[in-house]
Amino acid sequence: MTLIELNLLPLLDRTEKAEGHSPTAIARPDLIDIVAARPDFRSALYQFLIGLLQTTFAPEDEDEWLEYWESPPDENALKAAFAPWRDAFVLDGDGPAFMQDLDLPNGEEKPIASLLIDAPGDKTIRDNLDFFNKRDRVEAMCPACAAIALYALQINAPSGGVGHRVSLRGGGPLTCLLVPSAIDGTPPSLWHRLWLNVLPRNKIAQLNGSCTGQARSDILPWLAPTRTSERKDGQTTPDDAHPLQAYWSMPRRIRLDWTRVRAGHCDICGIASERLLTGYRTRNYGINYLGWEHPLTPYYHDPKDKELPLSMKGQKGGIGYRHWLGLVMGNADRQPESARVVRHYLTEKRDLLPPGPEPRLWVSGYDMDNMKARCWYDATLPVHSPPGGRENEFRHHVRDLLDVAVEAAKLLSGHVKKAWADRPGDLKDEPAIGQSFWQASETTFYRALDALTLPEGLEPVPLASTQRAWLRAVRKTALDLFDDWVTGEYEKDWDIERTVRARADLAKWLNAAKPMRAMWKFVNEQLKEPA
Repeated sequence: MTLIELNLLPLLDRTEKAEGHSPTAIARPDLIDIVAARPDFRSALYQFLIGLLQTTFAPEDEDEWLEYWESPPDENALKAAFAPWRDAFVLDGDGPAFMQDLDLPNGEEKPIASLLIDAPGDKTIRDNLDFFNKRDRVEAMCPACAAIALYALQINAPSGGVGHRVSLRGGGPLTCLLVPSAIDGTPPSLWHRLWLNVLPRNKIAQLNGSCTGQARSDILPWLAPTRTSERKDGQTTPDDAHPLQAYWSMPRRIRLDWTRVRAGHCDICGIASERLLTGYRTRNYGINYLGWEHPLTPYYHDPKDKELPLSMKGQKGGIGYRHWLGLVMGNADRQPESARVVRHYLTEKRDLLPPGPEPRLWVSGYDMDNMKARCWYDATLPVHSPPGGRENEFRHHVRDLLDVAVEAAKLLSGHVKKAWADRPGDLKDEPAIGQSFWQASETTFYRALDALTLPEGLEPVPLASTQRAWLRAVRKTALDLFDDWVTGEYEKDWDIERTVRARADLAKWLNAAKPMRAMWKFVNEQLKEPA
């Protein structure tokens, strides 16, 4: 059973009909998207297909990439490209098996549900704390769902106890994929969704390390005995494997148990199967990756280059416009730097493509608390490019807008607490207050971003007009939300004098705080208008 031929892909066509297809069908023009039973499965399937294309069908350079963008390959071309790799993607059997340890004669037996990152752990079940993700909901998976769950675990693996290694990107990394925009209401094909995130071969060598090994096991680690990590110095660095292993990392030692299968319906997708998997075996001390960078993930870089890059993770409050600059363009201090596929689009691919709507950035990933999945986040952000190549200037002014928003959210939270109590420092933090500001001001931010990307958007007078509109909108949003929080359904022990005093103080600092004061100074110089 090879995944190259297995109909593991639930693909949506232009009539909105979803059917299972094999990977060789992905260039068909009538197919437009992946639909999956779980959102983390959808993200994993996109990454699987991008990795497959990157490994077997990567263009030589940007010119060849553009040729396949304009004229996608047919199904026979993909079959020919995938054929030499067919046996490397076998899911069952006694030999090499997809994402599974080559030699795992024994190990701890686990229920198949434990492949799911959000499944309750043993201690959670023992303590009877599985309130939201209940035990025993998933007892059997079809081979396709088991393969997807296994891949999703390996590429996102959180900490799992002693020797159970995290993914190459760390636990709960964010994945950033470019999504082409619809043209005249026509959605892009699945091929274009995937191909926009494939890098030319001449860029792959720049990804990680200096390993030039051409053995397939240097790319697909399950084809050789696992580089185990019992020793403290047992790390696998970019110099120890091919750069493409970033797409196929395998930190967990797992072997699906085909001796415990049964017939029935898959608890994930509901499809009937004669070979439902109910368990697997695992051992600790799998591959311990160190110092890698994944092309689909943004990273924080140490300004002094003394520490290894740190991948950006899912976090409380989700993904929103406060992360826009780092995820799309990267901050000037590389805190963070955007994913390599995003940077390559902005610097190379964008100029190759005909004028049209910019793609959007799909960001997804788990928010992990050590081994516990708190939430799965999915967000879509617009992609903008600076006018006339004025990238640094554009980035600087976007950073100014965000600094004003950060300060306003902080001021709102602090002054709501001042209205709630005489001793606000004694109150617990209320993250929902700040989050309400970010949600309420999102549309206004993107409107300001649109203005900055106009040809004249960075000229002094238009820039000042954009900043003035932003300052006024931020002020109004913060004050309106203050009123909601202190006099609406959220009110605590309401004291009118304390509330009036807190609101007046908030109104003052929404103009006088450092980021606002600096921006108003520029606005006043250009527009001759007092704050």
